[in-house]
Amino acid sequence: MAGYQEILLLVGLALLLFGPNKLPELARAMGKATTEYKKGIKEAKESIFQDEADNFSSEDKQIIKAAKDLGILTDGRSIEEIASDIVNS
Repeated sequence: MAGYQEILLLVGLALLLFGPNKLPELARAMGKATTEYKKGIKEAKESIFQDEADNFSSEDKQIIKAAKDLGILTDGRSIEEIASDIVNS
């Protein structure tokens, strides 16, 4: 993580390179790019989770729902592990 001095140096360097008139436009473009990047990551994660959910049978989905209702973590675990935790709770 950049410290205060490094950030100040980067801002000063940006002012010299782009000038005070161009800097707000550059900041807006960087903000839009960051937003698009985060949106793309979110969509990719949702797509992966949806693909995983489509592979479960209706019985598996019921087990996962029951586990979530009981507050049992399901991410990255097999159906057998989740079912065992449900029985033990």
